[in-house]
Amino acid sequence: MALSSIVGQHRAVSFLKRVLKKETVPHAFLFSGMTGSGKLATAMEFARAINCLSPRDHDACGVCESCRKLDEGVHPDVIHVASDGAFIKLDQIRELVKRFRFRPFEGKFRVVIIHDAQKLMEIAANGLLKILEEPPEANLFILLAVESQMLLPTIVSRCCQVRLQPLEDRIVAEWLMREEGLSADSAAGIARLAEGSIEKARWFSRQELIEGWKKVVERLEGLDRISILDFFPMVSDWAKGRETVERDLEFVKLWVRDLILLRVAGARNDEKRAEGTIAALTFELNARTRQAAASVPVEHLFVLYQRVELAMQGLKVNANLQMTLEGVCLAIKDYLYGKGNWNSFSKRGQALSF
Repeated sequence: MALSSIVGQHRAVSFLKRVLKKETVPHAFLFSGMTGSGKLATAMEFARAINCLSPRDHDACGVCESCRKLDEGVHPDVIHVASDGAFIKLDQIRELVKRFRFRPFEGKFRVVIIHDAQKLMEIAANGLLKILEEPPEANLFILLAVESQMLLPTIVSRCCQVRLQPLEDRIVAEWLMREEGLSADSAAGIARLAEGSIEKARWFSRQELIEGWKKVVERLEGLDRISILDFFPMVSDWAKGRETVERDLEFVKLWVRDLILLRVAGARNDEKRAEGTIAALTFELNARTRQAAASVPVEHLFVLYQRVELAMQGLKVNANLQMTLEGVCLAIKDYLYGKGNWNSFSKRGQALSF
């Protein structure tokens, strides 16, 4: 492995190789980006390159003793700091300080990789800040975080920031086919759901989740013609899966996002379609849903998106589950399919009424 082997992060890798070329390495880096975008892999390859005994083109050789030790997880100069429970605590930072009394054992640098740096307790963050303000010689810090705004501004200001981008769907799909053994069609569908995250892709590739999002889409598209007598039992049945509803609302949000994308793309010329805007949809939408999305004002779709987000926030503060789902489904039925499409009777009830 080497920095050059990191896929989908050409800009970040190019920058890091330029840093290595100049041989004036900042004492602290902040790698930010969504979970599953490759922050840890990039940090590990940078640590490998900076301590490689036989670097090639400002990158690791992959075969020297230092590189092999890193592969085996026994390199004495690569230290990982992760949360102890929910947070990274002051005692963990104090343990680091003890190590700084000694120079690196083998490498040019001791590399300290702090996972999920946004989990630093305030007192631990202040302890780390003191170290960054007066960095010990031959020590390199790499902080990993989802967003730089989640850290103390004073810490961020003392780090060289490297932003990792969400991975392209193609890269995620190739990983799924290679590592999870999925078919090309399944991998492509899950890659769209993953939104550029390998970790999300691995999660979505579980069979029960694939079946879950398909069932959610069936329910949403079924809202078009469901009767008022069937509507509330359907939502009540959905709400029984309390442990999956929050995940299901993530799928609902992606589904509404698809509607917005379809609506906006439909208002553009065919050149935009040729560029692949429609192909970027997460789900396969049926003809009626496509027609409805193309017919309603786009403002309605943005209202729907906001409703789903508010519902997700409500569940986090223990809002009533069934009422939350009812509100989302009613909004979809009204804003997308029209308030006049209610039928008081189910199909069975209609048959019995004649």
